[in-house]
Amino acid sequence: MAIELSEVLPQVETAQVDITVHVSARLNVTQVAARRKVNVFLLNEIGTGLGGATPMLVIQNDRLRWRVPVILALSPIGRLGQVGQIDVDAQTGEILADDQLIKDIADHAGRLVAGSSL
Repeated sequence: MAIELSEVLPQVETAQVDITVHVSARLNVTQVAARRKVNVFLLNEIGTGLGGATPMLVIQNDRLRWRVPVILALSPIGRLGQVGQIDVDAQTGEILADDQLIKDIADHAGRLVAGSSL
């Protein structure tokens, strides 16, 4: 289970919150390195037009992960939108993507291209 703080905050303009989280871990993979790893992975596994956006650090199953949004952008049109996300283990650098996730990202990208005016 991943916890993103935006999910636990009240959906009001102003609010008093008190959140205490303590995690002690070594980040061996930087935000920039995680994004680069995802970009290379996308190029090798799916193809061109996909790239990683700014990663967000999340905790999932007691592990720190960089969650990298996957964006589809095409040359004449530009950015079409987010088609998925890929996690990178912040300690080992392992890309946490299985065959189903790769298929889902490729399918979503295909639907987004089909719906755009090229």
